[in-house]
Amino acid sequence: MLRDGLRVGLFLAAFFAAGAINTAYLPLWFADRGLSSAEIGQVLGLGFLLRVATVPGWGWLADTLGGRALLFAGAAVAASSAALLPAAQGFAAILLMSSIQGIAASALTPLSDALTLALAALRRLDYGRTRAYGSVSYMAATALGGTLLGGLGSGLVPWMIAGCYGLAAGLAFALPSVTPPPPAVRIQQGVWRSHPFRLALVATALIQGAHAAYYAFATLHWRAAGIQDATIGLLIAEGIVAEVALFIWGRPLVERLGPARLTAVAAGASVLRWTATAFVIDVPALAVVQLLHAATFACQHLSTMLVLRTLPAQRAGTAQALMSALGFSAPTGLLIWVSGQIYGVAGGLTFLLMAAVGGSALLTVPALARAHFHAAAPRP
Repeated sequence: MLRDGLRVGLFLAAFFAAGAINTAYLPLWFADRGLSSAEIGQVLGLGFLLRVATVPGWGWLADTLGGRALLFAGAAVAASSAALLPAAQGFAAILLMSSIQGIAASALTPLSDALTLALAALRRLDYGRTRAYGSVSYMAATALGGTLLGGLGSGLVPWMIAGCYGLAAGLAFALPSVTPPPPAVRIQQGVWRSHPFRLALVATALIQGAHAAYYAFATLHWRAAGIQDATIGLLIAEGIVAEVALFIWGRPLVERLGPARLTAVAAGASVLRWTATAFVIDVPALAVVQLLHAATFACQHLSTMLVLRTLPAQRAGTAQALMSALGFSAPTGLLIWVSGQIYGVAGGLTFLLMAAVGGSALLTVPALARAHFHAAAPRP
């Protein structure tokens, strides 16, 4: 019998690999199919925005029925819709298939995070080390994807995505289960009543949403600057290396900083990273800038996890789903759409808007510092 951490980790590795190819290379596939930057922004942005309506439903169903069946269903539908992308003809058909894939895949992150946190609370796994499986897979898929596309072309992208989601669907059957407490001890207080949750939601929306232009246009921007696809893959993968290092070895630092200071680091790094990305096209310099991914993404993710683990366990699925929908999907979708309108005219200067959005999360830090919750890192 595989250990719980390994079973969850392998599932995370499969769907994170799909997400890596989706984020890094699907915009290239869209561009090679003739979509303009505005149309790419519309396709990617709508996919994120549609998740706002569906992700809370996933969370409610998970709290009610359990998450494993939903994780299988989400991965299976995402795989099927990705496999149908090559047959899509025209903007409307591509928009439809991409949206279905995004809605289905939107179940995977919040529900797997809720499962991982629940198992960590029971000391059945270590959250950071288990999450690192996904990050390592993301890194490897990004690096390998760039090499494959450099030799075989972007037509491979939908099939790579479909294969990874299909593998995740198969691995969903092996996920461990967590028995919920009996109804008599369920806590009925809604997550919205938690002041730290609301603060974390705003900070996450600003900092993670500021990655929108990176997700949609970094590969196009760097390719236009003459950087090869294989090198682009390595640049993106390098950022994940720094993220993985924080997840695996950064627990003492995370415990010491707590949610407020982690958010402060992430917001400050957003200003630096996206301002540099707007102007830097030299590969060695970009390699340095990409190390900031550990701060802009991972620090804020861990800050959010510290807050979410203070909420009632019976509301874990709902809390994760709301955070995913309103703290990630909604702002990312909106800002991808905005970026698509701007990028065709301003190019890399679009990243300056991301710097302003991410940096504005510094305004939430004083209130987070005053909030009352136990600031401890997710434990095994």
